[in-house]
Amino acid sequence: MKRPRISNFKHQVFRSTAMQLAKEFLVDDPKALSEKGIDAARIRYEPITQEALNQCYLWGSEAQLYPWEEIPVWKNRDGKAFDLSLWYDQELCGLCFATPKSSTLSIKVVLLEGKPDATHPLKGEVAGLVLIAISRYARMLKLREIEIFEPDPGAVQWYRYLGFDFDDQRRLVIAVNEA
Repeated sequence: MKRPRISNFKHQVFRSTAMQLAKEFLVDDPKALSEKGIDAARIRYEPITQEALNQCYLWGSEAQLYPWEEIPVWKNRDGKAFDLSLWYDQELCGLCFATPKSSTLSIKVVLLEGKPDATHPLKGEVAGLVLIAISRYARMLKLREIEIFEPDPGAVQWYRYLGFDFDDQRRLVIAVNEA
């Protein structure tokens, strides 16, 4: 009989620590965000919970609504997976799922979605804020790069603005130490 997969405690600690370090980074240097009217102390990084799923279903028809409900299943299959919900106070502003799978080189951002409402407080900042946490997690795993898996063509310009570029294999990547 096959043993059930049990999430690796070490990676749970890494995920939690990465989110905490991302938050500390924002609070320690809030100037860039405060110039945009964003209070870094009001930003929360959390795993994707049922509350986050319930909130994203309220985003309306403009949302891509990736298969976020599958995240708990994916996490159980992949102990190194990194899931994140990005909040501003009680408002869900973004969701992300990334995984190194069996790579020793990169972590792949498989899904990333920001709330489509143009008035949400982190509009235009979701990808950058998520990358702060992913880069902390990637460092703990001793990975060298972050890859955007199958990027939406409309988002490539935005990723390039954040420092990503296509490598020789046409993967959209950024070095972990540059993210």
